[in-house]
Amino acid sequence: MSVPTDLTETDPLHQGHHYAKIPHRQLMVMEGPDTIKFLQGLVTNNMPNIAAGGDGLYTGCLTPQGRMLYDVFVYPINAGENFPHPRFILDYGSSDAADLFKHLKRYLLRSKVKMRPATEEYDLYHIWSKPAPSSSSHFQVPVGGLIKKDNRLTDIGCLDPRVPGFGYRAVLPKDKDIKTVVPSDFTELPSSEYTIRRILHGVPEGVDDIWPEQSLPLECNLDYMNGVDFRKGCYVGQELTIRTYHTGVVRKRIVPVQIYKEGDSVPEQLQVDRSSTMSFTSQLDIKPVDGASKRSLGKTGGSVHNIGLALMRLEQVQKCVQDGVAPLRVADTNMLVRPFLPSWWPVEKDDNDA
Repeated sequence: MSVPTDLTETDPLHQGHHYAKIPHRQLMVMEGPDTIKFLQGLVTNNMPNIAAGGDGLYTGCLTPQGRMLYDVFVYPINAGENFPHPRFILDYGSSDAADLFKHLKRYLLRSKVKMRPATEEYDLYHIWSKPAPSSSSHFQVPVGGLIKKDNRLTDIGCLDPRVPGFGYRAVLPKDKDIKTVVPSDFTELPSSEYTIRRILHGVPEGVDDIWPEQSLPLECNLDYMNGVDFRKGCYVGQELTIRTYHTGVVRKRIVPVQIYKEGDSVPEQLQVDRSSTMSFTSQLDIKPVDGASKRSLGKTGGSVHNIGLALMRLEQVQKCVQDGVAPLRVADTNMLVRPFLPSWWPVEKDDNDA
């Protein structure tokens, strides 16, 4: 496999020290002595890792057949009386709100767990900065030990585990000003810039990218984004996920794509044009322009301006990256797309490279 194109800092607006509110997400407080055990049986990641507090983790909830339902962050609440105690905030897509409550209650039975909406109590922020010249990290705000809350950026949050150096995900009470958390040289950007930055990095999030009861967790890159613990015990949907992992066969994955028009040159770099209105809707087929194959080579995810995400056959992405094959079209539109490989993906060796 070729070395992926570096997509980390292609947009000038995102360079420097910034923060933005994260849109289209809801928050829920979950607490009670059985919370860790309860969630451990429902999510793809290992809840005991955060039982004593510290940074949150990224995970997913699956159907019994192993299909994605929700992408979720779970954060310990590192504050309050009797800390550490089993009290957490769940961060999930706005479109999932009612369904997630129903899903959790279905398995609650007699577990000593309480749940309540908390979106009106907290704000959710994405914070990032440019790296120091001698550092490989893209985030330079000082963050201390796991449960030493006086040294943490916020009581609730985490260094985003999905992409190295992507930034910090902070949950703040409504009465706490973000400007009291970040250094004075950090500037705020609109929440839409979080979406742009996420797509430029090839990070799926929410129902436009991760289709409930359809998407597979490894096709959504949960394994690449530290969202699955393959050593933990049983959880709902584990069997198919583990089987796919051990066979090592994932033929499709979500990748970032550049949208362009016929007559334009094929883009060589993923780059957002904020004046563009060429965005597509979710779950449209992607096919070759020349009609050489009637088979769909991918499906669109979410998009903004002239960039988006798409679930693509990896074989086709490799051909586009290496050989510059014929353009791909979003079915029944005049939009062409060019897929890219995110730079943060692990670089796999072909058998003949050994």
